[in-house]
Amino acid sequence: MPTSIRNAVLTALSVLPAVRSAAHIPVRGGDTAAPVLRSQQDTCNQLKQALTGANATISKTRTTACIVSPKNTQEVSTVVKILSQTQTKFAIRSGGHNYIPGFASVNESGVLVSLSNLNTTVLSTDKKSAKIGPGNRWLAVYQALVPQGVTVVGGRVGPVGVGGLMLGGGLSYFATQRGLALDNVKSYEVVLANGSIVTATATNQYSDLYKGLRGGGSNFGIVTNYELYTYPVGQFSVDARAYSTNQTDAFLRAVAEYQQEGQLDPLSSIQLLATGPTIMLLYNEAVQSAKAFDAFYNLGSYTPIAAFNGSLLDIMALTGSRFSTGNISTYGETFTHKVDADLNIDLYNIFVEEIANLPTGASGVWVPNPIAASVATVGKQYGGNLLGLQEVPQQWYEWFITWTDSTQEQTIRDISQRITQRCTAATEAKDADLPYLFTNTAGIKQNVLSSFGADNVNTIKAIAAKYDPGQVFQKLQNDGFLIRKL
Repeated sequence: MPTSIRNAVLTALSVLPAVRSAAHIPVRGGDTAAPVLRSQQDTCNQLKQALTGANATISKTRTTACIVSPKNTQEVSTVVKILSQTQTKFAIRSGGHNYIPGFASVNESGVLVSLSNLNTTVLSTDKKSAKIGPGNRWLAVYQALVPQGVTVVGGRVGPVGVGGLMLGGGLSYFATQRGLALDNVKSYEVVLANGSIVTATATNQYSDLYKGLRGGGSNFGIVTNYELYTYPVGQFSVDARAYSTNQTDAFLRAVAEYQQEGQLDPLSSIQLLATGPTIMLLYNEAVQSAKAFDAFYNLGSYTPIAAFNGSLLDIMALTGSRFSTGNISTYGETFTHKVDADLNIDLYNIFVEEIANLPTGASGVWVPNPIAASVATVGKQYGGNLLGLQEVPQQWYEWFITWTDSTQEQTIRDISQRITQRCTAATEAKDADLPYLFTNTAGIKQNVLSSFGADNVNTIKAIAAKYDPGQVFQKLQNDGFLIRKL
């Protein structure tokens, strides 16, 4: 994309509300250092002594006993052994995109294990796979691969971290063709609870662990490298456009129509942007007006934001420009339903009614994620995962509320609870509800693992018991969608 067009795109998108960023993880206030228990000081000292020879980073903060940033898999192994031996609470952070307090953070009694230094991207000599460190951001991955004519199934926004997205499922611009990001893993390199380092594939002795990591999240160990299958990548046709608010109902009906008809074309995808009836139409070839998007073309007048043929890197420039920074508290949840045009409108109206009650300074964002039936089908064809997806067109919702005044939190939590309750009741009333909860957009109180189905839950429990018999990742890991909560 020429520089002039790129600049115009960024200027146009600057008027859109920003979506969640890594900076949204709440930061503990206060000007004085919090007291650190002696045991945690000892753990941090042990980590420093054990990793000094390799120049690992050990730093103190006001919010944790210390942050350790291992530089390779062997150092991660050393860290896990020390944390296990000292029984020290810990959290693991990849890109830090998860906004739920405690999932990628820990208080002053624990150690934060940052994987930010595990950030290499290595393309295989035959260009059929790439080994990618969990500390990468997706933009860096694409910058390494796209000039080589290939890409992987990964995040849709450049600043998002690799590790969290991969373990949570991972939506991409190739989902209709290739399934979720976790469906496209060739192998996982994993540090287990006892510090041993294993490589899990679909066919080796750790095939059960490989299966578990396709849905079971952080219940088994720390993934230190993802080997992903690569695919050829060329030019895309991109059309970002905004419709007027009085077209909202028609727009939401068009989304349902696209899912029933246009989404059958696997080269097409859409991304609803975080403001009103605004959308990006994306086609995996440089074409003019792909028929798959007729439902949106037929809506009539619109405000153009950007239209061009360009590379995946150009798309990253488009979406990445909408990320903000700052100390913003965020809370949101998710739910899933079968495609229904009237229900799309009903649910949006529920959200609008509820956020009208938000206190001053708080705002809400509503982003449906249209999912093709092929996402579930391809997942099965690629060896299966543990998500329990049904092979029907469906919506995975991402809605969230942002605020900066800490005194508003309880009010916002109450409103949030009502949104999910009312929306879930509305989907059930239409017999359109689906059990699956998308890990990457779920709220802290949502029972994500149970939504995968009893058989998959039992599989996750059995794999965790085998590879973590001492329950290190259940007892010491600070928080997450863990089997200890079931």
